Parts: sequence; C-alpha cells; structure tokens
Amino acid sequence: MKKLIIMFSAITLIACKSNSKTTKVDNSTTQETTNPDEQVFDLIVQFISKGEGTARELGVKFDEAVAKFNKDNHTNIEADKRHWGREGEYDLNFDLKNLSTKQKNSFISLVKETVGHTDMVHLKYNEKAVHKR
Repeated sequence: MKKLIIMFSAITLIACKSNSKTTKVDNSTTQETTNPDEQVFDLIVQFISKGEGTARELGVKFDEAVAKFNKDNHTNIEADKRHWGREGEYDLNFDLKNLSTKQKNSFISLVKETVGHTDMVHLKYNEKAVHKR
C-alpha cells in the first residue's frame, strides 16, 4: 500500500510540474509604443513673449491664414497647440505628412509671409516638440 501511495504522489508531482511549464507566460515580446513627445514635426511655430504677452493680433491673423489655406487647398491642417508660458506663450506643432511636396512648400511660404519679420514668433523645421504636454 505504501508503494502505491508513493507512486501516486510521484506521478502527481510530475504531472503538476510539467503543467506549470505550459502555463508560463512569454514576456520576451516587445511592444512598440509611440510617445507623442518624441514625434518630429515638420513645422513648429512658437509664439513667444518678451515681458508683455504674445502678439495676439498676429495669432488671429495666422489662424485665419491657415483656415484660408485649408479651404483653398481642400486640406485639413490642424496644429497640436501646446501652452507653456506664464504670459500666454504657446507652440503650434504642424505635421504636414498628408500634404504633397508642392502643398508643403506653399504652406511654409504662407507661414513665412504671415509671420513676417517679427521677433515674437520663431519658426523651426523638422524638430521634436520643445515643450511637453
């Protein structure tokens, strides 16, 4: 009888041990996550302040120019707007990957014309966002 109990216990232990191997989860697969703060934007328009707030009129003029460009070219360019300063400073991050090369060049020219030669707006090309959400 003792031999029978020992054999039964040994078989049970072996069966349980092999079962634990099959239920083990494989954690070796890697998941690729995209961090929006690591995205490279085609154009970044930074509205800055030098102690007296941002150029609000220029911001309104800029928004109207982008809306007109969207209407004329049947596009839907939207900026990723990130506020970062105490005086209303913000960045407009543009991803222009859905535009043709001609449309990209046209949009960038429009932005340069609209902004003009002011020191209250900085333009950056093909860079990561400076300010986080």
